[in-house]
Amino acid sequence: MLKIALCDDNLDSIQLVKKFLESQIIEQNVNAEISIITDNQEKIEELIKSKKIDILILDVEFKNNSLDGIEFAKKLRKFNKEFYLIFLSAHQRFLYPALVTKIFDYLIKPVNMDMISDLVSRIKEEFSDDNNMFIKINKWYSIKSDEIIYMEKSINRTNITTSKGVISCTKTLEKMQESLPKNFIRCHRSFIVNKDKIISIDRKKKQLYLENNMCCPINDKFDI
Repeated sequence: MLKIALCDDNLDSIQLVKKFLESQIIEQNVNAEISIITDNQEKIEELIKSKKIDILILDVEFKNNSLDGIEFAKKLRKFNKEFYLIFLSAHQRFLYPALVTKIFDYLIKPVNMDMISDLVSRIKEEFSDDNNMFIKINKWYSIKSDEIIYMEKSINRTNITTSKGVISCTKTLEKMQESLPKNFIRCHRSFIVNKDKIISIDRKKKQLYLENNMCCPINDKFDI
């Protein structure tokens, strides 16, 4: 599920954006939720660093001794280049400076339902099933592919080990493999591994060492 954060130094003004977003998420059947609404930049920084936010909607014109939105976004990009950034502003003049922060959209206040409807539609398209950023586990649940470390075959199931824990699903390992991006590889008849999570390979012990002090077996034919 997509996690969305709203960050504005005027929490009253952001409530209408929240209302429109919630309405369109339901209407367009998008697998997303608003995780946090805050004026606390430190809290947002913490969530962005730990990759718990997928989309940040950020006001450009912060006051109250905080960094302005563009400077704050530049700071966030040093920690995390993957999250989607949407700026809110009452002025067009900040658009050009905002481009250096890799923005998905720049919305001019006052925001209306049509603007949010279009935004949510493009978000839905960006994170559709055709986009390998998300892997569909079942009818109701998807998971970010970059959170997956490896998958293990079980009896009529697949156990998916992620950076946040283990998820079990009824899809077979073979069925899961059909929807995986190219950075996933079958390393053993019972295991699929995310190549981006490999730390080292011990061919003598036939073992892969992965992130978070994990490991899984490899077969004789394994190669990357």
